[in-house]
Amino acid sequence: MYTLISKWTILSGKEKEAIELLKNLAVKVKENEPDTWTYLVHTPDFSEINLPTPAIGEVVFFEIYKNKEAFTAHVEGHVFLDFVQQHGNLFLNNYGKPYVTLEILTNQAGFIRTEHFLK
Repeated sequence: MYTLISKWTILSGKEKEAIELLKNLAVKVKENEPDTWTYLVHTPDFSEINLPTPAIGEVVFFEIYKNKEAFTAHVEGHVFLDFVQQHGNLFLNNYGKPYVTLEILTNQAGFIRTEHFLK
């Protein structure tokens, strides 16, 4: 299992368009990448207290892959690369690609109640 959290930043005024396209990206990942076990796209809920306060436009990806090779296949695959090429301009960029923070995680314990998940 290869688990990570990644963050991008949507540019001001592009939020609605970017969110709709990210929803579509998640569907395409699910349909085309069977070794991507979890692919969740979140944005901060500013109606709640957040400590520290997240950046406006922040997008948080929580992803679980079968293994590191599955993650590499995702970031080098046509679904992801096509998305970045076509829509990367909606996000804060670094050298022409979305600026990304990435944290690789090691699972220590826990569970997912799939019967309640994303209904």
